[in-house]
Amino acid sequence: MPLCIETKLTLSGEAKTYRCELLHYESGFGILRYIIEREYDIQGLKLAPGDETIALYWEGRPYTLYVWRGKAAQDTAYYFNIADRIVLTPQEFLWRDLAVDILVDQAGVHVLDEHELPADLDDELGRSIQKTKEHLVENHRAIIAEADAVVLRFAPPET
Repeated sequence: MPLCIETKLTLSGEAKTYRCELLHYESGFGILRYIIEREYDIQGLKLAPGDETIALYWEGRPYTLYVWRGKAAQDTAYYFNIADRIVLTPQEFLWRDLAVDILVDQAGVHVLDEHELPADLDDELGRSIQKTKEHLVENHRAIIAEADAVVLRFAPPET
């Protein structure tokens, strides 16, 4: 698989880069694959080395979506990053992380990291984040069903 760099910008301007496999690219949409290298605990969800992230990006949507796949099918979780400034090329997926995330796992829907929003956040950006959060909480099932169909096409589970 070809290499693609994911560059995530934070609200503070920090840039984080990750080397990923490019699974699919078309104008306005792309999918990256990343193998998790260390342990994570996100709201009680345990990710371990070897678990897989299938990341979906749309230039026209105010979020990205990570599909986290563990060793067993029931270990799948979905992590929406509220985002803007998404620009995709076959070499780099660039986006700005707007801090608030939505985790959907076996335990339910969890809104995360709202406390990370800066006190001096622009009002219009704050309203956009709130609107996207409400949209994702309300429509996560349909978005996940769409994502699952795309992931199955471009990143089927290994057997």
